[in-house]
Amino acid sequence: MPPAMRALTLSLAIAGLVACLPPSIIFLETATAQTNPARKAEADSLLKQGNELTDRGEFQKGIPMLEEALKIYRSIGDRQREALSLNSLGNAYGNLGQYQRAVESHQQAIAIYRQIGDRKWEANSLNSLGGVYYNLGQYQRAMEFAKQALAIYRQIGDRQGEANSLYNLGVAYNNSGQYQRAIEFHQQALAIYRQIGDRQGGSPIPRQFEGSIP
Repeated sequence: MPPAMRALTLSLAIAGLVACLPPSIIFLETATAQTNPARKAEADSLLKQGNELTDRGEFQKGIPMLEEALKIYRSIGDRQREALSLNSLGNAYGNLGQYQRAVESHQQAIAIYRQIGDRKWEANSLNSLGGVYYNLGQYQRAMEFAKQALAIYRQIGDRQGEANSLYNLGVAYNNSGQYQRAIEFHQQALAIYRQIGDRQGGSPIPRQFEGSIP
């Protein structure tokens, strides 16, 4: 699987979450966090360790930690980190070839992100779900989710996410034999990767494109 089709790197940033929630939920989650600091810290540690292990390919060791973190987040009502745990599990299951479990985990994460109004992570999860279907050889489904992610990234002005989705679409179209469409999407992705690289003083361009950079 091309590197850009792999699930995006997980982050624990939760800026703006409270603004997305109604007052009753804000009060409930604030109270929960205040009364369960030890449990939250335990879950955070498990999530961090689980991600580190799975990043190293030690999925059998990492998955139990992610599952335990998920249970704790659910018990204390931390929806954001519940979804992050599900995303991590979806990525791990996908790398083990347990695609049905990967699909279920990503679908649950997407549902939560939609409920709490986190558009960026909804798009990230849609891309991850598309990657699972790509691995299954279901390229049409992969395209559908990549297009949904692309629409969200464009709405929120996330250029990196937009480029990643365009790249994913190009790969899926290429593998489905629609080579002209693949070229079009990859050209769009390449243009954005170049722009981002120029602005940030570095190049986020995937390795597959590096040979074509003048």
